[in-house]
Amino acid sequence: MNATRIETAEHVLPGHPDKLCDAAVDAVVEFIRSGDESNPADPGGQCGLEACAVFDEIHLTGRIATTPERHRTLDIPSLVRRTYREAGYGVDAAGYLWGPDPDRLKVTARLCDNGFQDGERESRHLSDDQAVCIGYARNDPGTGYLPPAHWLARRIARNLFDLRLEKGAGEVGPDGKVLVTVRTDGMAWTPLRVSISLHHHEGSDWLLLRRFAEEAVEQACTGLPTPAVALNGAGMFVLGGPNGDNGLSGKKLVVDAYGPTVPIGGGAWSGKDLRKVDRLGGLLARSLALQAVARCGVREALVTLEYTPGCDRPVGISALLDGREEGDSLLRRLGDPEVRNQAVWEKYAAWDGALPELARWGHQVGGVGGEGRPVQNRFSD
Repeated sequence: MNATRIETAEHVLPGHPDKLCDAAVDAVVEFIRSGDESNPADPGGQCGLEACAVFDEIHLTGRIATTPERHRTLDIPSLVRRTYREAGYGVDAAGYLWGPDPDRLKVTARLCDNGFQDGERESRHLSDDQAVCIGYARNDPGTGYLPPAHWLARRIARNLFDLRLEKGAGEVGPDGKVLVTVRTDGMAWTPLRVSISLHHHEGSDWLLLRRFAEEAVEQACTGLPTPAVALNGAGMFVLGGPNGDNGLSGKKLVVDAYGPTVPIGGGAWSGKDLRKVDRLGGLLARSLALQAVARCGVREALVTLEYTPGCDRPVGISALLDGREEGDSLLRRLGDPEVRNQAVWEKYAAWDGALPELARWGHQVGGVGGEGRPVQNRFSD
């Protein structure tokens, strides 16, 4: 934390093909979750989904198990088309059609959806897989307790998304990428440069695109030095979204986590219900890291949880607090918080947020909100 170093991180807009897939599968998880996970005593529905998209087609595969009543009302094509519209595809306010057109989207699903097997619901407090889950927190509420480059890339991306709705109709498309480089010196940090790739059409006004990008960066860097901004360094970006590249869920794991300066466990979050240990363990690890910076007087916490198949809680918990190994004493220092799978799930089961929004903007507590402020929600302590 005391050494000066260069950090780089990226974020992508909701219209990016990989993020379309993440939001699509999380829309299905959200539908299942909102139907039968509202009662913490109920083991709830089960989802383990993946998606791939190209051109005007998207294909979902995996496992769904829920109540017969909820299954009968599940309309996967409608949920997926809504995520495309929310990302900005379709006809915008200026009448320009950004394809693929959600109304003509071909949605196919090959799912194992034969319901719960005997005894399966009763054993959902046990891990059904192995997992390594990482939680990180930096004691800086100004960056949502996240690494600065990672936080700033998200904030610029969110500004680009909001500005497109506000003033980008007919000119700016739904797809895009942000790459940010900052210099950190302990808890201080300075933005150095930003690269932005903006989706547009052949007739878009390049001066407008430039002003658009600079405004998003200036808003995100309020109170900070304004970094150098590069726009569309590779030239024209007219084939955006699934028309320009294949999309896969679970492909932006570093973007979903804490950026490249923090190790990731490796498991995807999107497409999985909140009982899956990749997702449940990730939430718990982040919660423990936040508690560590709040209660232990440290500037930086990195928590690692180990799960094995059949366990009802992490079989291993370790932490680095300001670079020092904490070992088994972390929970004692935090007042022995509950870490059993069932108890952790009950904490989050009734959360009233939207999982597709987490898929688009980051799964951690203290992510960036619509005005660049840290999000505080039921996932926080």
